[in-house]
Parts: sequence; C-alpha cells; structure tokens
Amino acid sequence: MTATNALLFGRGRGRAVGLVVGFAVAVGIVTAATLLASAVDHRTVATLSTRTLPAVAVYAPAPIAAVGAYARCGGPACLAVGVVPVVVLGVASALGAPVVDGGAWVADLTGSLLAGGLASAFVGFCAGVTAALVADLVGIGSGE
Repeated sequence: MTATNALLFGRGRGRAVGLVVGFAVAVGIVTAATLLASAVDHRTVATLSTRTLPAVAVYAPAPIAAVGAYARCGGPACLAVGVVPVVVLGVASALGAPVVDGGAWVADLTGSLLAGGLASAFVGFCAGVTAALVADLVGIGSGE
C-alpha cells in the first residue's frame, strides 16, 4: 500500500477502531465525572463543565487525530474523533446530564461542538499527515 493511501484511508482497521473507541471512553469518563460531581458539589461541576468538557470536546480531537494520522489510521477515523464528543455528550444529555456552562443544555450546543470538534480533528489530521510525510522523507517514518 502506498504511503498516500495508508495516510488517507488507513492501514489497519484495528488501529482506527481503537483510536475512536479509546477517545470515546475518555470522553465518557469525563462526562461521567461531571455527572457524579453534580451530585456532590456544584463548584466541581462548574469547573468540570466550563474547563474540562470544552477541552475534551473541542481541543482534544486535534492531538488525537494527529497521532492517528501519524499512525496511519486513515482520514475517516481521524475525522470521526471530532464527532465522538458530540455523540457521547448527546447520549449523556438524553440520559439527564447536568446543565453545562450556566444554563445551556448540551443539546443546544450540539452544532457548535460538532463544528469545533470536526475543525479541530481536521487540523490535527493535517498536522499528522504532514509529520508522517516529513518523517518518511527524512527516513525515520513508519511508512513503507
């Protein structure tokens, strides 16, 4: 398989599934921590919902997608990383997640979270592809 095909479409299905499922588990843990904190202390919920959830939903997909692109998981898996937070937070919202950021429900933020997550994952994917191509050019990459 050529390096371009491996970067765009992925080498192995197992890596791609592991990338997406692993990130979904991480987002689920953060969401569960927010739900548990809502039963204990409102200050903790405010910290988790205003700092941790946006970081996981918008900023975390970029480095995850970059690592996935460098590992040749493929473009679809790397972009799916940007959709994972919206899906996990949507399920949590449907199950009765607490209020996020002072009155806005997760369901109301879906469009902006989706756009932010996808943009972040795309930038990360581009950075990972660039890093993989440069590493292959120098001779230290994992390409064939």
